Amino acid sequence: MAAPLSVHHIRPPLSSDNSILKNPTSSSTTIVATATTAAFTANSIATTNDHPIHPHPCLALLDKCANVSQLKQIHAQLLRTGLFFDAFTASKIVAFCALQEHGSLRYARLVFTQISNPTTFTCNSIIRGYTNRGLPSEAMLFYQEMLFRGLLPDRFTFPSLFKSCGDLREGKQLHCHSTKFGFASDSYIQNTMMNMYSTCGCLVSARKVFDKMVEKSVVSWATMIGAYAQWDEPTEAVVLFNRMESGNVKPNEVTLVNVLSACSKARDLETAKQVHKYADENGFGSHVVLSTALMDVYCKCGCVSLARDLFDKMPERNLFCWNIMINGYVEDSDYEEALLLFREMQLRGEKGDKVTMVSLLLVCGHLGALELGKWLHAYIQKEKIEVDVTLGTALVDMYAKCGSIENALKVFKELPEKDVMTWTTLITGLAMSGQGEKALRHFYEMQRSGVQPDAITFVGVLAACSHAGLVDEGISHFNSMSNMYGIQPTIEHYGCLIDILARAGRITEAEELIEKMPMAPDHFVLGGLLGACRIHGNLEAAERTAQRLLELDPENDGTYVLLSNIYSSMKKWEEAKRIRDLMAERNINKAPGCSLIEVDGIVHEFVKGDSSHPQSTRIYQMVEDMICQLKKAGYVPDTSEVFLNTDEEEKEAALSLHSEKLAIAFGLLSTNPGTSIRVVKNLRVCVDCHTASKLISKVYNREIIVRDRNRFHHFKEGFCSCNDFW
Repeated sequence: MAAPLSVHHIRPPLSSDNSILKNPTSSSTTIVATATTAAFTANSIATTNDHPIHPHPCLALLDKCANVSQLKQIHAQLLRTGLFFDAFTASKIVAFCALQEHGSLRYARLVFTQISNPTTFTCNSIIRGYTNRGLPSEAMLFYQEMLFRGLLPDRFTFPSLFKSCGDLREGKQLHCHSTKFGFASDSYIQNTMMNMYSTCGCLVSARKVFDKMVEKSVVSWATMIGAYAQWDEPTEAVVLFNRMESGNVKPNEVTLVNVLSACSKARDLETAKQVHKYADENGFGSHVVLSTALMDVYCKCGCVSLARDLFDKMPERNLFCWNIMINGYVEDSDYEEALLLFREMQLRGEKGDKVTMVSLLLVCGHLGALELGKWLHAYIQKEKIEVDVTLGTALVDMYAKCGSIENALKVFKELPEKDVMTWTTLITGLAMSGQGEKALRHFYEMQRSGVQPDAITFVGVLAACSHAGLVDEGISHFNSMSNMYGIQPTIEHYGCLIDILARAGRITEAEELIEKMPMAPDHFVLGGLLGACRIHGNLEAAERTAQRLLELDPENDGTYVLLSNIYSSMKKWEEAKRIRDLMAERNINKAPGCSLIEVDGIVHEFVKGDSSHPQSTRIYQMVEDMICQLKKAGYVPDTSEVFLNTDEEEKEAALSLHSEKLAIAFGLLSTNPGTSIRVVKNLRVCVDCHTASKLISKVYNREIIVRDRNRFHHFKEGFCSCNDFW
């Protein structure tokens, strides 16, 4: 925290006739008291140097001075001629040292000590120099020294000081000073004061200054709008912008950028379009910063095509523009376009940074594109992009979501710094990969390292307990959230605990917990319970749960399908048919299965019965051969979940067309023997595909990693990491 604005620790080099030294109590007063004394003693000093200054060749040389060495020569010449002892000339030397990039603040202070009658202008130069070079404490201390000398601040003193404020208390003292010295209504000072309050997070005080302003310039409006946008009060920013327009104050580029920042946070598409129209009509259309801000709003509001139109029309694009557009495609789930845009970016000679990499690693995680993720990791190392906490976490997340938990652990261990999100990402990745006990070990290590878990961490911890069947540990961790960490469980945590109980066959306890929840159950909670009812064959609980699910969302196809599968698995064909007929009556279609597989850096997509792939003929031949080999190994197709009213032969044929079987067949055709096959599916893996994948891993001696909607399945040597519990 910055030092308080007091003067008891300063011993200025003053003569004995100074009025401040004659008052022994002044050394312990604050600046507020000192400033009042200074106001009466400085007038004579400020007026003793009002004579005209005649130009001198040495002064002209200052404008051409390139370094401190040359400045010292000019300084020496001014001393020799006696011109230095003129206050104006001395102030020019100080200003150069303090404000020029190749100047020296240390030399400026040394010069200042030689000036017998410094002016406020001289002091302002030093204060501004400290502020510009990020030395706020020094700026404040010098301001105190200036007051001790009896020099009055002017309207140019306070803006730099407000920029140097370290905390709100210091800022309020300066606010008091500016009022006492008669600058309460100076708009320039008020603008910097508003910015100070905003920086310190005190929007109420900033708004009070704004409301009291007699004349509000466009800078004033821009500052206040920017303050609201910065501190996540975008609605207030938009309201203020509308007031500004109704007051006939024309916004400048900064105002428009600030209001667009607010629109981005508030997802206010209509105001953004108004700003866009205003910008085009008033000649702001070619401004890169404004166009970039508009792109950001359009992407945040889901209008990626509008953002792309702006992007394509930009005469010049900086890296920030590319990053916004790539991330916009990622958030819109248009992963192919995001990758194509990155490729175009490379062809134009633009190198990505950590922001680019985080967006693209998200793409790899969504697609399960491990090879592309590895390439991006190599690109990061080649271009020497700093792997900070955010990028490191993205790498861990990518490897975990691509099923390469070993690489995720390796990256995690090499990270010099880890925050709660990094630990949470690894814990969740381990949980989804069926390594629940290892996930809990990392949770305990996280606590030992001094990182406090948050609510998201506990979702991962409870998921680990659920997938590993650790019921008692799950209940203990759930209770510890509020007892030890003061975290109130949300519906996600209750859903995990209900899943833990239900998966363990404790269906009744799970139903009782649902009734005791402080909030109404959602689809996630009830869906987990219904899935457990399928595993344990609890038809009565399944019917009760399905009824509640349909009341919540009568259009959700998953509920109908799962209930029908439960009936089919229990040979209740009439009930299963009734559910299917009900779907047809309500015009509800089952979502098609879709599976992705990456081969040689290219992601291939398959849907059930797909024939659009260039190698479809070979793939279907491979599927036939695969099914034949599996039947020799004892495979019996499980048709209980086939959603067709046909004979068994047709049901078996339908099973062979499932998207994950097509993807696995393509993987067997396209990769070398012994290579792992990685598939990402949009739905839950069905019972038959799960059984078939186990056998394929044994018959073909391949590790098959399938990520479905719920978790990872690592098939190896005829077994699955989920232990047939998913």
